[in-house]
Amino acid sequence: MEWTPEAIKAEMDYRQEALREDARRAREYYRNGGKQRSWWHRMTHRHEPEVPAGPQAA
Repeated sequence: MEWTPEAIKAEMDYRQEALREDARRAREYYRNGGKQRSWWHRMTHRHEPEVPAGPQAA
């Protein structure tokens, strides 16, 4: 895939929207009485779906 300026902008927008959604989810969680988790728990209990590793997954 060639990285054109449009593709780079689309990728940045996608990632920024994902970060905003994650921040919104975290604010809602803590606002509703959720407790702070350790960094290890946050890294090993992610909410993203499992995505195959591209051509290597085939």
